[in-house]
Amino acid sequence: MNSLINNLLNDSRIKIPKHIAIVCDGNGRWAKKKGLPRTFGHRAGTNPIEGITRDCSELGVEVLTFYVFSTENWSRSDEEVNFLMKLFVEFFIKLRNEVGENIRVKHIGITDNLSPELIDEIKNTENLTKNNSGMILNIALNYGSRSEITNAAKNLMHDIDVGNLNIDNVNEEVISNYMFTSGLPDVDLIIRTSGEMRISNFLLWQSAKAKLWFTNDFWPDFRYDHLQNAIKHYNETD
Repeated sequence: MNSLINNLLNDSRIKIPKHIAIVCDGNGRWAKKKGLPRTFGHRAGTNPIEGITRDCSELGVEVLTFYVFSTENWSRSDEEVNFLMKLFVEFFIKLRNEVGENIRVKHIGITDNLSPELIDEIKNTENLTKNNSGMILNIALNYGSRSEITNAAKNLMHDIDVGNLNIDNVNEEVISNYMFTSGLPDVDLIIRTSGEMRISNFLLWQSAKAKLWFTNDFWPDFRYDHLQNAIKHYNETD
């Protein structure tokens, strides 16, 4: 175990969040700053994921969610989107082989517009890791919170219509069970890179009580020090 992680775990004042969600922002701007094409930034953006996943697992985080592609990102150029879709195929193959034996990988989002090849790799990764008992790693790809809530509302209304659910029994817990994150704890800490101080349609229902931590550094430069500072912020009293 990393000695820096030991230091954090040995600090009795520190409480580790159950669910950390990260908006992986700034890949394109990271590349532009270096005089490189945006695609270089997107590929570099896959590098911190393995290390941060292992760090969070060792810290005892129960759920880690990475926001890697939103439903709004389809408005980018065809060239950039096509590159990203191919990159995600490689990403899921690498993820299941290198992220750690005990990590359970889940996709949250919709599969509309995703290529059959990418959908297959997502399913393969989920199936190959579904029996793992360690930290759950959510990959929010083609995800948007409003579309998630809309989908949940439709499914809930359907179940009421067919008699599977009594409207008088609908409460926050029931609604949570219709979300992509059903059965998982709500988000405790949201981290966003690149200096943008907004939520961007990310886990709106699940983050009702979450603390927010922002850094001006771009996602490809995100390291354990950033994670540690975010967790220390989470532990600060309001």
